[in-house]
Amino acid sequence: MLENHVHVAPESKYVGKENVPLRKLDTIAPDCIGDDSVLFLKIDTQGYEDRVLKGAQQLLKRIVGMQLELSLVPLYEGQCLFDEMIDYVKSHGFDLWAISSAFTDPDSGRLLQVDATFFRR
Repeated sequence: MLENHVHVAPESKYVGKENVPLRKLDTIAPDCIGDDSVLFLKIDTQGYEDRVLKGAQQLLKRIVGMQLELSLVPLYEGQCLFDEMIDYVKSHGFDLWAISSAFTDPDSGRLLQVDATFFRR
């Protein structure tokens, strides 16, 4: 998390650290999803949305819609911002259907993050 995020939302500062195992969605999906399932994916991973999608290349082919939290300004180190994520999702056959406000700077009123909803073309 970058300092500008903590400045806008001090209650979101780091208070600890945990090591957790990471697995790609493509690895766990076969154990959790039936062949006839209709899939809608929600990703809110604090700046790791692009990495989650890169670990779901096979699953993406089956997804009919998704919602991603996208930052308009840098809030997390190494994250992809709104424009780059929109292009990435579009390149995988999805169109933007809706945007809703997710995180705003209470002092300036500047919109920092949105929830973007996509559906397959």
